[in-house]
Amino acid sequence: MLMAMGPAIVVTGSVIGSGELINVPKQAATFGFVLFWAVIISCVIKYFLQVELGRFCLVHNQTTIQAFNNCPGPKFRGTSWVGILYMVGYTASMVTLTGILGATAGIFQDLMPLENILPLQQFVTSSDDPSLLGEALRIASKNIWAGLTLLVIMLILWRGLYGELEKLVTILVAGFSLSVVLALFLVQTSPYSLSASDIFSGLKFSLGSVNRDAAAFAVVSLLGALGTTANELFMYPYWILEKGYAQHLGPRDSDGWVERARGWLRVLRLDTASATLLATVITAAYYLVASAVLHERVVRNEMKVPEGMDVVKQISAIFTEIYGPWSYWIFMFGGFCTLFSTLVVVTAATGRMWSDLLSSMGWVDWENESARRRCNRTFQTIYLTAFLLIEVFVNIPPGQRVIIGQYINGLVNTPLIMFGICWLAFHTDRRVRMSRFTAAMLFATMAVILTCLGIGLAV
Repeated sequence: MLMAMGPAIVVTGSVIGSGELINVPKQAATFGFVLFWAVIISCVIKYFLQVELGRFCLVHNQTTIQAFNNCPGPKFRGTSWVGILYMVGYTASMVTLTGILGATAGIFQDLMPLENILPLQQFVTSSDDPSLLGEALRIASKNIWAGLTLLVIMLILWRGLYGELEKLVTILVAGFSLSVVLALFLVQTSPYSLSASDIFSGLKFSLGSVNRDAAAFAVVSLLGALGTTANELFMYPYWILEKGYAQHLGPRDSDGWVERARGWLRVLRLDTASATLLATVITAAYYLVASAVLHERVVRNEMKVPEGMDVVKQISAIFTEIYGPWSYWIFMFGGFCTLFSTLVVVTAATGRMWSDLLSSMGWVDWENESARRRCNRTFQTIYLTAFLLIEVFVNIPPGQRVIIGQYINGLVNTPLIMFGICWLAFHTDRRVRMSRFTAAMLFATMAVILTCLGIGLAV
């Protein structure tokens, strides 16, 4: 079973990204430990949704769009309104990826500014306004790094092989996991160490006493940003099918099919549980580190709430003061692994999602591997180009873009995919359908998510 795991690693590579590195520390710096409960719930609560979507697609050997075509309601060219509307919401939420691209380019810009590497300093010093020209060169350098990042991603994904993707993401997941665990250890040996009372103070299901409207907005944003979000839920079936889970079941009318299906469903549950556990631990560590290091300084007016990659810079600067320059590289390495893995996985999934949608509408032959890969590459290129253009020409800080996209994901995509999954869960083959306990937990999941969304919209 352990050897068969892998899709969860790919999911984790996408899950742990801008939410953990940008949104979580920003909210922690603003509200401190108060919203720690929202972080935990956002990570844990989607486990049963992920299992049930994976169960249906595995048992019926269907992609996500194909599965949602079983839902009631209108269809366009045989494709359910659920899948079509979701792709609209998904595209809107991709503003998050432009923020991730900007943050990734910012890391390279901080580590290797091209205006210092290239022979441009003479132009800056001889300019009538050196500061203005220097800022223009800095922006140009960052945009070049953004373009180079996307070019590398395009080359990595060109062959479109799942095995290569899984190996790469495994390395990146290991990188950011080790870096955040080490960061948490360093916190405990610094003046910013955590206490048990700090942690328990964040588990009271409170919005705090100050700026409750902003805290409510933050809850919705975290719900859309953390754990296996709606977008990762939508992507998960592609990874389990490409890993080959469904190929081992055989025809549904063959002898031993039920036993084989139950065996692979156990693998799927273990795979999903590992992704949920890993995402929860890493996200909690990010939040605790940021709460301990940043919040008190914000309260004492020693610093402003950092935006975008300034979060990483602020934390790394504090640890550099305490432990020396070597700690700076820990945070930058972890930040790169976190952001780059999300860019790679989401871009790879985006091509598959659009190929699936167009195939459902009869415009792409899903069974033709060459045609499917051409379609994957086309949409991967379209999205990567759009990310770069937005990064270059849209004057909105990366951190704001990330939070806007995650708010859309929490407000629109999450309820939509939750409806589709719950319908499918009660229409899976009866022989391997969910247990009563799982059904109860599925309803509890719906109740918690809708309650959080209601609080966020009402306050």
